[in-house]
Amino acid sequence: MNSLRKMDKLGHSLSTMQANIFEKSVEKGIPSLFFIKSYMVSPLARELDDLNLESAGLTEIEIFEVVKSNIKIKRGKLIKYPIMRFLGYFYRSASYLYKLSSKFLYENIAPKMLIESYDSLHALPIEEAIKDVFDILEINFESNEEIFIKLYKTNN
Repeated sequence: MNSLRKMDKLGHSLSTMQANIFEKSVEKGIPSLFFIKSYMVSPLARELDDLNLESAGLTEIEIFEVVKSNIKIKRGKLIKYPIMRFLGYFYRSASYLYKLSSKFLYENIAPKMLIESYDSLHALPIEEAIKDVFDILEINFESNEEIFIKLYKTNN
């Protein structure tokens, strides 16, 4: 399974922005697992998934404020800054590289799994970390190119 894009300046910038947003949630004392879920299933995350960057409200501060306003729970565990930063970077990079929705990633890659694997994953280049997680969780899908090649071979 190959990524559909390469990590470039835009991918790194978006991933860094999301890492900052996740980190800010810890700074503001928002329970981490509630924040991650609220963010990952939000319409704003979907806008970033679709690279709809001209959409109003897609600055780091505006995204954080919207997600924060949707969380009413005040008690819960805070995940350490570096781990939250990694989670934000990981999820956005996976979305960018494989053109997957944040919601799909959240539903198939539990934050708890990433937290438990943090020590080994954060030491890897992000592309390798994502591939390792996909392999461990047996997340397989075919790119449009792979589907075309398979169809081409069966019809010839």
